[in-house]
Amino acid sequence: MILLRKQDLVLDDTEISPVSGEQNRVGICTSCGGDLLSLGYYKHAGRWMVAARCSACAMALLMVYGEDWSWIEDMPLVVEEVEGHEPARASLRVSEVSRERLEVVFTPAEIRDMIAFQEGRPYVRQNLYRARAKLERFERLFGIKIEL
Repeated sequence: MILLRKQDLVLDDTEISPVSGEQNRVGICTSCGGDLLSLGYYKHAGRWMVAARCSACAMALLMVYGEDWSWIEDMPLVVEEVEGHEPARASLRVSEVSRERLEVVFTPAEIRDMIAFQEGRPYVRQNLYRARAKLERFERLFGIKIEL
């Protein structure tokens, strides 16, 4: 797990201080299409890393680049919030979240019935109850709040 605690990046039990805390638009969120804004820029082990969060759905990720700023990978990032200062998170409809992320937490039947519920179609009540019980876990893992 990669953690952003205050301004420091915690990577393999090593705290890395930011080179810059400048906030810039650094991309587009793959979950909702919102703007990714930088939370900090880090240099470690010959790599550049940018901690970023979506301004719309609050999903956080760590973008990893080589020494020459060539993209290597994006990794999930957990942002430790200061108590009482958690950012407001916009709720997304189930159909606005990538299927791949939904399938990490929810069963296919739960996903089907959450979408059916939101669209006003018939659904299995028990699947919706089970899905609601998992919403907090999904938000904790991906930083995405789902509206039901």
